[in-house]
Amino acid sequence: MAAEKITATFWDCGGVFLTNGWDHHERRSVIEHFGLGFEEFEERHEQPNDAWERGAITLREYLQETVFYKPRSFSAEEFFAQMRAVSKPLYPEMIAWVRSLRAQRAQSGLREMYLLSNESRELMAYRIPTFGLTGLFDAYFVSAYIGLRKPEAAFFNRVLEICQLPPGECVFIDDRQENVEGAERAGIRGIRMSSPQQVIAELGKLGVGIQQKSA
Repeated sequence: MAAEKITATFWDCGGVFLTNGWDHHERRSVIEHFGLGFEEFEERHEQPNDAWERGAITLREYLQETVFYKPRSFSAEEFFAQMRAVSKPLYPEMIAWVRSLRAQRAQSGLREMYLLSNESRELMAYRIPTFGLTGLFDAYFVSAYIGLRKPEAAFFNRVLEICQLPPGECVFIDDRQENVEGAERAGIRGIRMSSPQQVIAELGKLGVGIQQKSA
């Protein structure tokens, strides 16, 4: 039986387009910037971070649990400014390629393009417009918006239900193997990203790509 034609692409954000929003490296950079103990911070981080990334608590509540449980010489606003500052474009060429793909998607039969990300509401409110992701996707399925996180099956099933898409017509690109496997358990084809060139090549094998203009 022939594989179904891909009509929708799902894209992770951190590790695919941008640096991660608030992963281990970013946390360490910010914590050390303010001269705090990283291990002490990490002990307090995990539980409130899960709630924060599910949209169950606000940034201020997260910081109250992890940083401002005692007086500091800096403000929450200063701390969040530094959290924003560690976000950078990781693969600008991937953003540019997806922008071109969106412009040409009708030619390859691609109908829909979505962002699927585990991130907080506050960081995404900064990252999406700052790094040119506004308008690049048909919808943004962020853990803080829908209360679910990858690689949970419920996350991918919720996306499929909302979009009314058959999983076999979808492909998901993420830099983390556990997230790719979560998508695959939901019947979505998965690509684990190691480089923009590798992703573009693998999508091409699935019939998703940009038509080169003839000279």
